[in-house]
Amino acid sequence: MKYDVGIIGSGISAMTSALLFAKKGKKTAIFEQAPTFAPLLSGFNRNGLHFETGFHYSAALGEDEAVGFLFRQLGVDIPIEPCNPDGYDEIFLTDSQRIFKMPIGRQRWEQRLNEFFPKEAAGIKKYLDLVEITLAKIPFLNIHKKNFSDEELLFFEDDKKTLSQVLDECFSDDEIKSLLSFYCTLYGTPPSITSFVFHCCCAGIMFESVWKIKGGGGVFVQRMKDALKKEGVEIFLNKKVEKISVEGDKKVIAFSDNSQASCDIAVSSVHPKEFIRIAPSGVYREKVMERIMSLRETGGFFMLYGAVKEKTEHENMNISSVHSCDFRDDHRNFLSLHFSHNAVCAMTSAPSDENFWKQDYELKKARLAQNVKNRIEENWKELSDKIDFFEISTPLTMKRYVNYYGAYGIMHHIDSANIMPITKTAGLFVIGQASVAPGLVGAMISAFLLDKLYESRGLK
Repeated sequence: MKYDVGIIGSGISAMTSALLFAKKGKKTAIFEQAPTFAPLLSGFNRNGLHFETGFHYSAALGEDEAVGFLFRQLGVDIPIEPCNPDGYDEIFLTDSQRIFKMPIGRQRWEQRLNEFFPKEAAGIKKYLDLVEITLAKIPFLNIHKKNFSDEELLFFEDDKKTLSQVLDECFSDDEIKSLLSFYCTLYGTPPSITSFVFHCCCAGIMFESVWKIKGGGGVFVQRMKDALKKEGVEIFLNKKVEKISVEGDKKVIAFSDNSQASCDIAVSSVHPKEFIRIAPSGVYREKVMERIMSLRETGGFFMLYGAVKEKTEHENMNISSVHSCDFRDDHRNFLSLHFSHNAVCAMTSAPSDENFWKQDYELKKARLAQNVKNRIEENWKELSDKIDFFEISTPLTMKRYVNYYGAYGIMHHIDSANIMPITKTAGLFVIGQASVAPGLVGAMISAFLLDKLYESRGLK
């Protein structure tokens, strides 16, 4: 097999990069180790129900927002719809026994927070002002407004303050701090070590807009596959990469089935530590290798999947529980339920340490499952008899699909640095959530950044 470009992995960044290269006339192929294309984003079916595993909603999908702009650049029509601006998610504040419905829009946020926390009015305004100011300064979130250089795209004006520090400066009530820091669970870095700027990139943008893809992640994948097919991109499944080697100016990708692919350009969208395992020697300087290997993993997810026996008022939304102490405890024990068309997924945190799952696996699964069921009954007693759980996913399940145990792979924390797309090996590049930020925005931007570097620097 011979190609101009070979892309390892089939996630958001891989699909985006494949389209960008194919549009330049490059003969491009995607190699995915799983039997399913974009497995985490596509979701899965059990007992006649579909479960979303990689996409529930996202910010910035609107026509005049960053991701909407990127969709247009790709020429892909992704059907979207806005979430309920008055409350797209519910947070059960367990200490005060109140339900906070997550709104959309600065005015709604300020009004609702003041209703729940009237003594924190000055801090609420200060915090929301800081979010707005920060978002306006982040280049890749404003890519639809200006043609940034590749250096500018990765520039963060960061004062190295953590989310916890900013919340402590704005508020005295731990309940509002726990509420406003809860969405650090969307990118897997706790408030004590996540940069406030990074939090704004991932969660702060949801103050402005929140969108759903009509039909869910599967529709997104299908639209991208249609675009890839139109551009002539070839897709190979069950192709686990064992090694990348260099032969002259070619990159040779060797697979576990003893087949090979020869490419002028090889692009990895897999976990950075997995990339180092398969990469040729000398791909990074020794210090960079040490830094990548010492990068921390995000925490893992333990999930129960089941069927809703009776219709609930939570259709197509998430409900979560938050304790005041969660802010100080870095949300280590969060609990969320997602409902969609008679399917429900209950999710809580779990260790992403490989050694934890090596022993007593079935026993640990059973204990964690019972713990989740007990907490559902404690927080939402009216729901406990309406759900039949029949499937379990652990960080070990995640490992089988994407070669890492953490929910989001590499952790972006206050002292970490972005991984640039360029390596020391000519024609070998790295993209993915570890490059810029997690989620749809970060994954797509990493591919566009590589595209800009390729064009502006004449890379080969």
